[in-house]
Amino acid sequence: MSTILSAIEQAATGFNGRFALAAQNLQTNESIRLRADDIYPTASVIKLPVLLTLMQQVEDGLYDLNAPLMLRRADKIGGSGLLQHLSPGLTMPIRDWAFLMMSISDNLATNVLIDHVGLDAVNTWLNKNDYPDVRLHRKIDFGEIAKDQRNLGTASPESLTRMITAVFRHQHVSPAACDEMLRLMDGVGADRTGRYLPFSPYGSDEPEEQKLHLAGKTGSLVGMRAQTAVVWRGSWQTQQGFALTVMTADDPSPEHWSPDSPGVLLIGRIAKILYDEMLGK
Repeated sequence: MSTILSAIEQAATGFNGRFALAAQNLQTNESIRLRADDIYPTASVIKLPVLLTLMQQVEDGLYDLNAPLMLRRADKIGGSGLLQHLSPGLTMPIRDWAFLMMSISDNLATNVLIDHVGLDAVNTWLNKNDYPDVRLHRKIDFGEIAKDQRNLGTASPESLTRMITAVFRHQHVSPAACDEMLRLMDGVGADRTGRYLPFSPYGSDEPEEQKLHLAGKTGSLVGMRAQTAVVWRGSWQTQQGFALTVMTADDPSPEHWSPDSPGVLLIGRIAKILYDEMLGK
């Protein structure tokens, strides 16, 4: 354990912000923690509990994923995503709104889904499922976020790693719902957690038991980057892989929104250390 933590601290040499992490070996349940209970702004990582609340409401019979939702003019918001460029009146199944929220982190889709499930319902779900330090504070509002990055959502790496692990292990909601969530998050974070990992080229005929998979959610704000993810090899049944959350904040580097920003590179380096320890041997 001390060797891994030393390697992680060494990988963070030159990173001038704060960072914390929590990781878990899915086979052995061995955990790796570094300031894992510290509370950080989540940015878009908070979309994971929004998705879980949505899936819970579907399981409770309040609606189904094929029910239609309409894009309204009043929903328009900037930031990441595609829907801000499309015409009001567009109608899609809830499933597609959820895909856009998770796969490309569409902010408009996120606000529509927060309205649909209810902001209070998200925090109620978090309390009920023992995530008291994870909070959705409001819909995405860049004016409020500019005042304080914590104004959107806050969480600890510890809780987010437990959450993504629970999704992978088919907990909280049905196995079918968990598999659907993993599908919606498939490949998210390839530039972060997956940056230095040996994924098969597209179209590879590599045997399924050797293929590496990634599902997760990223978050970005000025001077902060975050990722919660699960990485596994082969079939789900083997549980051969690891879950991790890395959260960074207060990086004083000029913000260029580069794919090579210090926080992104740090997340990638940490993920590679964990991969080498848990999957690379």
